[in-house]
Amino acid sequence: MKKAILLFVLTISARLVNAQQDAQYSQYMFNGIYINPAYAGYKEQLNLHSFYRNQWTGIKGSPKSMSLAVDAIANDGNVGLALQIASDKLGAQSSISAYANYAYRLRVGSSESSRLALGVGVGVVQNGIDGDMLDPIDMGDVRIPIGMQRNILPDARAGVFYSTDRWYA
Repeated sequence: MKKAILLFVLTISARLVNAQQDAQYSQYMFNGIYINPAYAGYKEQLNLHSFYRNQWTGIKGSPKSMSLAVDAIANDGNVGLALQIASDKLGAQSSISAYANYAYRLRVGSSESSRLALGVGVGVVQNGIDGDMLDPIDMGDVRIPIGMQRNILPDARAGVFYSTDRWYA
């Protein structure tokens, strides 16, 4: 009976779900600001980070991601600030985003290096889709856009980050 109820709920909720494409970042340990605004100021110095990733080279519509981020501390290390700009392209989909992040860094325990950071980030995201790159089965499908369609949306994020001399989470 539980399986039947679960199947029913999943079937009903499938109409309510919207999918999204997140850029594929790897090696988060080198710059966690891409996924967690509380990471701002973690290295306790001015930190500039950029990357470019091009997967499946030579294939039309292959994923391309790039980003630039800068973060630093302020207020005697109690505040972390960061800016991030990113671009992601996957086939007909594209996304450009910009974020400003703020992290309040609390000293925890007797160790000077133990910190609990609470972070928030606000930004804007421009999503786009190029209908001319799509190859629909049914020509005349009204859901397939003609040409490039874009929308701009506000975005917000929040995070928690704990670090010591030996480990972080």
